[in-house]
Order: sequence, then structure tokens, then C-alpha cells
Amino acid sequence: MKEFLMSTTLPFWLVFIIVAAAFATTFLYMKSETKSRTLLFASAGCMLAATVLEIAIYAVLGGNSMWWCTSDEYGFWSKLVRLIPFALFIAMQILQVFFFKGAVEEHIGKELAIKSTFICLILTFPVALVLSIILGVAGVSNETLNVVVSIVFFALVLGGIGWALMRNVRTAGWRQGAAFTAFSVICVVAVCLAVFLFIVALIELFLQILTASVIVIAGIYAYSLMSKGQQVEQPKMMFRDKDGHLHVDSISRDNADKKIDERRENNK
Repeated sequence: MKEFLMSTTLPFWLVFIIVAAAFATTFLYMKSETKSRTLLFASAGCMLAATVLEIAIYAVLGGNSMWWCTSDEYGFWSKLVRLIPFALFIAMQILQVFFFKGAVEEHIGKELAIKSTFICLILTFPVALVLSIILGVAGVSNETLNVVVSIVFFALVLGGIGWALMRNVRTAGWRQGAAFTAFSVICVVAVCLAVFLFIVALIELFLQILTASVIVIAGIYAYSLMSKGQQVEQPKMMFRDKDGHLHVDSISRDNADKKIDERRENNK
């Protein structure tokens, strides 16, 4: 399976198409006058299928999930062009989650909560990273660091999900509220995973630019140093008068020779 996923982009395009289908069916539901439940369930099925595929791909490839736009075989511009459709995919996936929320709210006639889940799950990775750096600089042991980061991580996750669940159960009842919360958590996890991979790809692209810039600047600096070393100052031509004194130009030498001749003439 890993060899297949590392050799073709077909599964990634399949996820893109499924999310696009979910987006289209949700849009049709919002614009339809009949508000067919079939469209709503079709959208939910597409979202769930795309989420399962995303998680499965990441479970198999891990950090190599973005190989098709971060491979060393591609140059800077090639990587940048490949990131554009992925950025559109993330934007469409985020919009789809909130569009679907609006569609479900319209269907059941009750307001649902999802923002707290989305915000807390998005914040887990950067907060955990910043906390790890701060505690590492402070000299905290690895065991303590792992415990603190894990507590903060799960506190954010459970806090966001718990708050959304409480609000959804309060407004839509236990069955509908819990079902929507569970479904939204699965979809938001997929969105967060895609955002995380996109940020990693951007950082890698930035590091490539930074590395290339450092190499160019170092090359220019080394060339300038070599050029200065090769510039050997040419010795100036000196002119010696009849008394053996040196002069910087022939005019000064000639004037000195005249004075020397006059002096010698007077001494005779």
C-alpha cells in the first residue's frame, strides 16, 4: 500500500473529488426548495469517506503524505505550483464543514456548535509546540515535559469537544446533538490534519528559499574576497635624479636635475 501511495497521486485526487462532491451536494441542498434529505445524507457520506481516506493515507505515509509536492526531485516553482491545489482543497474542506453545519441547522431548525471544536483542535499543535520549546529552554526534564504537553493537549481537545457537545445536546437533544458533535469532530480532525501538512510543506519551502539565499550570499561574499585578494597593487614608477634621489614623476626629476646642474656649475 505504501509503495502504491508513494508512486501515484490518484488517491489524493480522489479525496479532492470526494470533498468537491460533498461541497456540491451541500450547495445544492442549500439552494433547493424541497430540501431533500438525500442530498444532506449524500454530503455527509462524502465528507465521512474523504475523512477516512485522509486519515488512512496519513496513517500509512505519515510525514511523507505530502511527497507529491515536497520531494527533492521538484524545484521551488514546481513545489509552489503543486501546493496551490492543496491550498484550494483545504479552503474548500473548511468551507464544507461550516456549510454542512448550516444545512443541518436548517434541516432540524436548531442552532449547533462547532467553532469551539475547530478552534481548540487547530490550537493543539502550535500550543504544544510552543510549550515544548519554552519548557525545553527552561531545562525541564523530558518526562515532565511530555506529561505537561500531554495534559495541555488533551485539555484543549476535550475542552473544545466537551463545550460543543454540551451546547449541541442542550439545543438539539442528546441523540442529534451527540451525533452531530461526533461527526463534526471526525471532519474537523481531517481538516486539522490537512492544515498541519500544508504548514509543514510551507515551512519546508521557506527553508529551501532560505538555504538557496544563504548559498548565493555566501558565494557572492567569497567571490568578493577572492577578487580583493587578486587585486595586487601595481608598483608606482619612480624617477631618479642625478644625485640619486627618487621622484614620483619625470617633471620633478627634471626640475631637480636642473637645480643640481646649477649647483654644480656654481661650485666650479
